[in-house]
Amino acid sequence: MKIICYLGTGGVGKTSVAAATALAVARTGKRSMVMTTDPSLRLRTALGLTDNITEQRVPLDDPKAGELWASLLNVRATLDEAVRLYAKNSTSDRILNHSIYATIAGSLAGMQELMAVERIDQLIQQGFDHIVIDTAPSRHALEILDKPELFANISGSRRVQLVGRTYQLAAGLGLTAIGRGAVDIVGRVESILGVHLVRQILDFYSLFYPIAEGYSKRAQKTVAMLRDPAVTEFRVVTTPQKALRDAAFFTDALNKRKFRIGAFCVNRAWLHPYPDTVPRGLAGEVLDWYKTVSDAHRKEIWKLKQGYAGQAREVQVFSELDQDVDGVRALEKLADQMHLQAPAGLA
Repeated sequence: MKIICYLGTGGVGKTSVAAATALAVARTGKRSMVMTTDPSLRLRTALGLTDNITEQRVPLDDPKAGELWASLLNVRATLDEAVRLYAKNSTSDRILNHSIYATIAGSLAGMQELMAVERIDQLIQQGFDHIVIDTAPSRHALEILDKPELFANISGSRRVQLVGRTYQLAAGLGLTAIGRGAVDIVGRVESILGVHLVRQILDFYSLFYPIAEGYSKRAQKTVAMLRDPAVTEFRVVTTPQKALRDAAFFTDALNKRKFRIGAFCVNRAWLHPYPDTVPRGLAGEVLDWYKTVSDAHRKEIWKLKQGYAGQAREVQVFSELDQDVDGVRALEKLADQMHLQAPAGLA
């Protein structure tokens, strides 16, 4: 099983490159999944997906192809699935119907990143040969690497574990069973937030903390797989104009986190051949303008290769497509370029 994680700033065609990669893998006969963590859900347009379905198989014309699947990250659905899989039968319905649960699933900061790692674990369990991840733009992408580890460290601490386990005892025997100090603290919090809300929060946490602890263990395991170069490859998508700036930022950010870059993918490059004979008039002026831009693109790509040769296994370059990416047929042109350039990356 292989994981390819695409990073990049906004507007570089990262979602198209990720979807085309999953398509290229499927065309080799494998079972591939492309998952987006980007809230903009650009993947839906790129693959022509059906609305309101968070996971679906994408039909392919080639009868020899494997399977291409797409998943749109749905925080609530992912969290619900985790509760069904890992909560005790006696508590799962109580958790799912709890008023605090709806608040956490719908509005708690960081849930997008936490559930992205949970969703990756769920997809791994489904047995895909390749999982291709389309992350949110720029710095937000790195939060799916940072926040789950932070959460795992916090939820794994003895103090946090003690809160959930102790409240179960207190609920049965009364707060005085855990000491006068606990009564005073809870009393002060209740005077600020209200007795009903505080008891709801504590009741929910006493039910939910085993799920949190289980998530912590799964997150640590998944992040370890993301760190394993034998399993996971990080690729940075950029454009010729942004190549050096993006390379500097993502190289520094990933090196700090001890993640290695597998490839820089320069997308939307103007590399079509220039005609030997140039007509006069407007057509000639347009061709001269194209050549100027094309030469600038080639120069920036050369600088990237020279300056960051030791930071990644390879630099892939994809020419600008002649149409918008709005379905599988358009993606096939991009996938064709991938097969020509980097068959090893699709193995």
